[in-house]
Amino acid sequence: MNDKNYCVILAGGIGLKLWPSSTHQKPKQFIDFLGTGETLLQSTYKRIARFVAEENIIVSTNEQYRALVQEQLPRLHSGNLLLEPMRRNTLPSATWATVKIAHRCADARVLIVPSDQMIYDEDHFEEDIVKAFDYVSHSGRLLSLGVMPTHAATNYGYIQMDGVLGSDIYQVKSFTEKPELDFAQLFVDDRGFLWNTGLFVWSSKDFLRYAHEKEAEFPMIDMTDAMAGDGGGVEEIVKNAFSICPNISIERVCLEKSENTDVMLCHFRWSDLGTWHSLYNTMEKDGDMNVVMGGQAMLYDCNGCMVKADSGKVVVAENLRDYLIVEENNVLLICRKDNQNAIRRFVNDVQINMGEKFV
Repeated sequence: MNDKNYCVILAGGIGLKLWPSSTHQKPKQFIDFLGTGETLLQSTYKRIARFVAEENIIVSTNEQYRALVQEQLPRLHSGNLLLEPMRRNTLPSATWATVKIAHRCADARVLIVPSDQMIYDEDHFEEDIVKAFDYVSHSGRLLSLGVMPTHAATNYGYIQMDGVLGSDIYQVKSFTEKPELDFAQLFVDDRGFLWNTGLFVWSSKDFLRYAHEKEAEFPMIDMTDAMAGDGGGVEEIVKNAFSICPNISIERVCLEKSENTDVMLCHFRWSDLGTWHSLYNTMEKDGDMNVVMGGQAMLYDCNGCMVKADSGKVVVAENLRDYLIVEENNVLLICRKDNQNAIRRFVNDVQINMGEKFV
């Protein structure tokens, strides 16, 4: 393993589009959704540890989830757990982690990985990441990783490829986040667009140089030297740094606004696990295209449904098409499976009318 290769696992999200299984107290990354015996965070860590030394794997999460991370990743080095004082989306988290890494290794190559993904073909995944590490080590560019779409998904971002820069590496012409179905279908048919995987690779020095150039999007950048320390007072410095940051994603700055980011066509199969519909797409289905996770179900004339219940519970349903039924954490949710935007409304309404304990 190359000791200049680092990985940052982003594990601070709430994942409320997978409510009521994913909650503020225990978000999706700490849950075994796939029935593998490993949570999404554990699977991500194990996948990365195949080719990045464990002492070079950083986990960034909200301070609320310190105990969950420590319990699920007992091998994680204590200095490699970064506790975000408040939620500010992915860019401030990735910036802080890259600053910490740069103080360990000035010319480190950094892989940014969300903790809520399904990666197939792990050998291809490793090959693609190693190739990406090599590219950023000499190109002076930031690199986003994309995969060829297999269908018109409206909950993914699409990166339009432009001029060829190398083997499977292209300039970025445009980025579209979560398009309407008609546009998503056009992108798929065009074959010139890739799904954004949320994976990024950059060298620490190039990313920090870019951050200084884009100071408006990186207001914490002048505090980075102080943030990199481990001594007394650092916690308050980090809190102050996050408090002045906008709630902004890596994609917004590095893909929508940047001319310094390229895209690599990757060859592993990939799925985001951010919604019930995307989770349904990854699961094994019965002859009627139904998915049952946990518990037991008796489904009569049901097709394309997804059922999740606590162990020992029985769900009986009749004459449903493309419905989601989830019974967990004292909540029963029944809605259209593809009505992803409604979940957030449900959560807000339950929180207001029923109380925090249900979300």
